[in-house]
Amino acid sequence: MKTDFKGNKQSLPSKVCAVCNRTMTWRKAWAKNWESVLYCSDACRAKKNPAVNKERHG
Repeated sequence: MKTDFKGNKQSLPSKVCAVCNRTMTWRKAWAKNWESVLYCSDACRAKKNPAVNKERHG
C-alpha cells in the first residue's frame, strides 16, 4: 500500500491502545495489518488482559 504521506501527521489514522489507552498513530510498518494492531508496544502486549482478548475475538 503506497501512501501519499507528505509530513502531515494529523492526517494519519489513529487508535487507542487496549492496555494503556495511549493514542497510537498509523506507522508504515503497520500498513499491512493496521486493523489488527491493538497494542502500542511489546510491553503493553505482554500486559494484555486475556478477558479483553476473548471479548474482541469471540
